Amino acid sequence: MRAVVRAATAAVRRRRLQSVVIGLVVLLASATAVLAAGLIATSTGPFDRAFARQQGAHAAVAYDAAKVTADALKATATASGVTAAAGPYDTVKASVLIDDGRGPMIEIAGRSEATPAVDQLQMTDGVWLTGPGQIVLSAQIRSPRLKVGDEVGVGVPGRPKLKLVGFAASVTGTAQAWVWPSQTDVLQAAEAETGRQMLYRFASAGTDDAVRAALATATAALPADAITGTARYHAVRLEVNGNLATMVPFVVAFAVLGLIMSVLIVANVVGGAVVSGYRTIGVLKSLGYTPRQVVAVYAGQAMLVGLPAAALGVVLGNLLALPLLAQTEEAYGIPGARTVPLWLSIAALVAVPLVVGLAAVVPATRAGRLPATQAVAVGRAPRSGRGYRIRRLLAATTLPRPVSFGLGTPFARPGRSAMTVVAVLLGATTVILAIGLSTSFGVVKEHFARTGSVQVIVDVLSAEPDGEGRVMRPAGGPKPGEALDSVDPAAVRSTIEAQPGTARVVGLTRAEVTMAGIAEPIEVEAYDGDATWTGYPLISGRWYTGLGEAVAGSRMLSLTGTRVGDTITVSTDKGQLRVKIVGEAFSRAGDPTLIMDRSSLGTLITSSGPDRYEIAVTSGTDPYAYATALDKAVGSNAVVPVAAAERAGSETLNLMIGLVVTLATLLSAVAALGVFNTVVLNTRDRVHEIGVLKSIGMTPGQVRLMVVASMTVVGLIGGLLAVPLGLLLHHRLLPVIAGAAGTGIPNDVVDVYSWPVLAVCALLGVALAVLGALVPATWAGRTRASTALRAE
Repeated sequence: MRAVVRAATAAVRRRRLQSVVIGLVVLLASATAVLAAGLIATSTGPFDRAFARQQGAHAAVAYDAAKVTADALKATATASGVTAAAGPYDTVKASVLIDDGRGPMIEIAGRSEATPAVDQLQMTDGVWLTGPGQIVLSAQIRSPRLKVGDEVGVGVPGRPKLKLVGFAASVTGTAQAWVWPSQTDVLQAAEAETGRQMLYRFASAGTDDAVRAALATATAALPADAITGTARYHAVRLEVNGNLATMVPFVVAFAVLGLIMSVLIVANVVGGAVVSGYRTIGVLKSLGYTPRQVVAVYAGQAMLVGLPAAALGVVLGNLLALPLLAQTEEAYGIPGARTVPLWLSIAALVAVPLVVGLAAVVPATRAGRLPATQAVAVGRAPRSGRGYRIRRLLAATTLPRPVSFGLGTPFARPGRSAMTVVAVLLGATTVILAIGLSTSFGVVKEHFARTGSVQVIVDVLSAEPDGEGRVMRPAGGPKPGEALDSVDPAAVRSTIEAQPGTARVVGLTRAEVTMAGIAEPIEVEAYDGDATWTGYPLISGRWYTGLGEAVAGSRMLSLTGTRVGDTITVSTDKGQLRVKIVGEAFSRAGDPTLIMDRSSLGTLITSSGPDRYEIAVTSGTDPYAYATALDKAVGSNAVVPVAAAERAGSETLNLMIGLVVTLATLLSAVAALGVFNTVVLNTRDRVHEIGVLKSIGMTPGQVRLMVVASMTVVGLIGGLLAVPLGLLLHHRLLPVIAGAAGTGIPNDVVDVYSWPVLAVCALLGVALAVLGALVPATWAGRTRASTALRAE
């Protein structure tokens, strides 16, 4: 064993360039493996781990404060089946104001402790509340405009501002902000919708039905209409894990491609070491090394380099994973692991060098079987006659001599060239796949945002009191006690239509209906006119044209088990409605959705007019300037115009695009190293030939051209084969990703490759080959003729 270790160590020192190539390939392969596997490992169950760690709520229940007392709610904490409870907390729905500007409507809870028995908050920045006058916001709604120490308003301008002391994460999103329980000016604001909240954990919560049954038991003594809303654990878990599952298919694909490339390149490097070390093999055998010991020397050479390289790769993979895991936490609004699990890093540290060693065994076996006399007698150049016929044919063409010589070089080592073609093929495939996936995800972002069709939206805030006499006041409107202007939807629409730059406008009324058999409510988007232009691409079927017809989102179809052409019955407390589904629309997968004409809902909608207008502006009109002008025209206490472009951001899709680019870059580097190794081996094989060519007048520039040309055929073949393989992977992966997200995909998301793009993609293999050949070509060009002639 000592003799084997000494020989392997000497080989590493003697063949430094090959050792560097093996080391870099193993480093990048292990980094890719750790990055991919780490993301998969932390994505398969971050919600479950965070839920257990933070004692998440199996049910977060909102109550009507006018119909149930705090003492009655406290009594539910000791009901049968309840293992832990927190609350009651006073709640309010209000806007967060930044510099007195309008902010989103959020749920604010009055809470004095960050870590109660249920729903323990994790502080992501700053500190928890210490008394009145302070506010903590959910990390999920964090904005670049907000930072710890800022002062923010709540509700309406003029009210004393609160100091933002921190950001916290609730695993089940029980609220979006928290204030001290005695902050009555916020929690009991006359103009806002107030209530109370209880958080429960149950002994039996394995299914959503079990949670519903346990909640019914716990609240049996309360008035039947006391509950105004419920957020259950399984519904939140389904949405979060569904988002995370979309990344797994392409991460696995890239990881497999990287592993295959690494194995091929290591085998190629060791095979080249065997060929170029025939005399060394003969000497070792003459000294008494057995075939197994010779195999161990060459496999050990790969392992000696692979182990430290794998360790560095694991470190690099962890460093690359840090920002991606941080984005994962931010994208899904749950506190999760910000580092790759230790066990996974250890597994990669063991598995990658082991795979490298096994890849080296096959070519090393050839060295073990080679007789000592034959090994000493032969040189490292390819056998006489191999590839010469093709080279003669190329020499007869009108191509420049350096180019014809270079193009014939790969045929001298067909086995080595074939392995390099595969490495280039896989490298180009990863780039083609990355181009396709990134483009497809970009199209998905555009469809989700609909900014190409709807540039500005206007939310109408009703001045009419609800059934309990409460009025929802806009953030920039009058203070309590001041009169609100009555809202005439027709007048608002007329103002929009008269606004310079308006191309199209349509009213939208949003409502919720229920359907027997599903727990989640179905969101209805009802338009009061032609809405075919609003930017919902159809996956199948057609747009609705008459009463009783609707277009359904993919998630709604999957949750209800219905298909295009089916007729369903939906209901509200106002009655029931029969709806025929005539099309499937591509929309955000978070909520089940029906899109229909407003008149189809009839008496199910009691509002006097639309609560939103969607607007398309004319070509050349700045949507932000248009929105500002429209705000002044309609009156700030009646509507809130918002530029739709602000809705375009999608943290999940941005994360996926970033991951695709990172993995493709790593694997492209691995492929370029494979080409680099092949060119180095070919150049060493033909070092005597290069010396002869230089001695008869070939210039250094012609030598470089010859060496680079030797890889163009390899690159072209790999690139041409990569195009159909990349297209196949792209077309197969997208349905799997969409299926994990619970949605179908329109054709324009899949058909993102144009003929010019495919033509460029076909040349990617040549680009990778030339990139890998540049450095050794420069070395060959600088080699002196006398040095090259003596080398053989």
